[in-house]
Amino acid sequence: MLNLGKYERKYWQGVTFGEGQKEKGKRQNEDQQWAIFQYIAFILRLYGAEPLAGMQHLHGKKGKAVVHIGAVDAPVTIDEINACIEECLAVKQAELHVLGWEWEMGLANLMVEEAKHRGVKLLLLNIPREVMEQQAVDKGDIRFFEVAHLEVEIKQDKGRKVTVALKDFAFPYADLISEEVRSKIKKWSDYIDYWAVDWNFQNDTFMNGWVAYRTRKERKLPLASDANVYDKPGKYTIMVKVVDIFGNDTSQIFQTDVK
Repeated sequence: MLNLGKYERKYWQGVTFGEGQKEKGKRQNEDQQWAIFQYIAFILRLYGAEPLAGMQHLHGKKGKAVVHIGAVDAPVTIDEINACIEECLAVKQAELHVLGWEWEMGLANLMVEEAKHRGVKLLLLNIPREVMEQQAVDKGDIRFFEVAHLEVEIKQDKGRKVTVALKDFAFPYADLISEEVRSKIKKWSDYIDYWAVDWNFQNDTFMNGWVAYRTRKERKLPLASDANVYDKPGKYTIMVKVVDIFGNDTSQIFQTDVK
């Protein structure tokens, strides 16, 4: 089971926003730049923001906040947000909204506090995959949710066995849930629909090496994975992906040294 992620989004961007320029005989680089420009304008419109001209990193304005849109094929990075904060300070803007598909590990808590310390209110929001579905766009069903916080524990046992356990999941938009549903939620794991682990993430396609989900018969969600046995020692990158009850995914990358 694969999650094509950035490849799917890159293809969508090219097909949706790049075809017109190809018909006009533009060079490939110009076509790509046009597609990026149109993609940013499209996301701004769905978010209810207006385009902002003359800025290097700030793409739009929504109310009192300025807006930055992350690329389809790369995670939003700490350096990227720092550049946005610098530009906010330069133009005396006190609120910044950053919309992204994926996020550099450990970014959320670190950058929100860093921005606050520098006098900028920072809000990090996931771009939902529904923006790629024309029917959802036409119906106005697109909602941008705040990035959730995930806490994970990775354990290593003899024989190159590694397990992953979820320890906490901070769900930032519980107030959007109906009272009826909220009354049934007793703990943080109730906000999770399913979660998966890629035991050897290659900074590319996410591969579900292990997955846990609820069924109609079994509503209890396992919070610890089965052990994965690595063929040989070495440094591995583990990606943990959690999908919440709204369908938003939160992913984090962890480095482990298998001995």
